[in-house]
This record gives sequence, C-alpha cells and structure tokens, in this order.
Amino acid sequence: MKQHDESEPFFVTDEAEVKMIAAGYEFEPPPLACTMRLRDVLEGMSDTELASQPGEIAVLERERRLNNPFSAV
Repeated sequence: MKQHDESEPFFVTDEAEVKMIAAGYEFEPPPLACTMRLRDVLEGMSDTELASQPGEIAVLERERRLNNPFSAV
C-alpha cells in the first residue's frame, strides 16, 4: 500500500478494511480516542499522582502549583 502526503484525514471503511486484511495488512485501530487535553487531566491529579508523570506539560503543572499554593486541587 502506498502512503500519500495528503492534508486530509484518511478513514478506513469496513469494506476497505476487509480488502486491506485480505491483502495482508494488519489492521489495528488506535486503542482510545483522546477526548481531553493532557493539561486538563494533569490539573485534576493529586500532587502525588502528578509527581510520577513525565513530560514538559507535567513539569509546567507542577511549577504552576508551586507558584499558586492556594489553588484548589
């Protein structure tokens, strides 16, 4: 199967999936759809939970909490 550099999303219909599987393509959809921003998820975590999270957004959330100790979490 060829990859194309297109700006529009590509959706696999059930019919296309059957043809792709028959051609040897291993079809695995993503495990979850993302419905929230990571920043919102981290904001809802306790300080203990947040301490175990890697990444720049988690670092920024920890800094925000240090600079605003009276925020309700």
